[in-house]
Amino acid sequence: MKISLIGMSGTGKSHWAKKLEKNGFLRICCDDLIEEKLGEELKVFGYSGIKDVAKWMGQPYNKQYPITSKKYLSLEKKIMEEIINNLKNDFYKNKNIVIDTTGSVIYTGKRILQSLSELTKIIYLDVCDSLIKEMHKLYLRDPKPVIWGNIFKKKANETNKQALTNCYPKLLEYRAKKYKLFAKKTLDYFSLRKPNITSEKFLKLISKT
Repeated sequence: MKISLIGMSGTGKSHWAKKLEKNGFLRICCDDLIEEKLGEELKVFGYSGIKDVAKWMGQPYNKQYPITSKKYLSLEKKIMEEIINNLKNDFYKNKNIVIDTTGSVIYTGKRILQSLSELTKIIYLDVCDSLIKEMHKLYLRDPKPVIWGNIFKKKANETNKQALTNCYPKLLEYRAKKYKLFAKKTLDYFSLRKPNITSEKFLKLISKT
């Protein structure tokens, strides 16, 4: 079985990818691969880890953001193309694979996403509207590198933090529509947080049509 997990940061993609890894799946973490490719640049600042990648990228109101976000997305596209080529060339033949994508995978382009959909079963880990505020708090507390696209719009009377707070729900809404376009299965946030959900039950859930 070959699975791709998609969704916003904080929805549990890495959690379930690691659980499946313990069940014998080969886990491919796109965040780790991007960080690896940024290695030398991050070292200049003494950075390492996903939190430091977020520092390096900055927020959409930071001066470096247009450059760093563009570079990040370019690297993500290259990584996704490498993964897809390996899938096409049977590099992972006879292996169970789980691809832990970044939240920004939807910005990698239609061709990449269609190939991913053809070669793997895309599972979208959804977040209900009632959790939007909590997701925003998590983002502020534990920042991840985020591609905002054209969603971030700061009004004249807003602080940077206010603009982030007001634009974040719009980012979630925009991305949710894109995730659902390519997902073969959608799993909601609460169903995956029941205490009895094991990796075996997770696999059963995604196997249901």
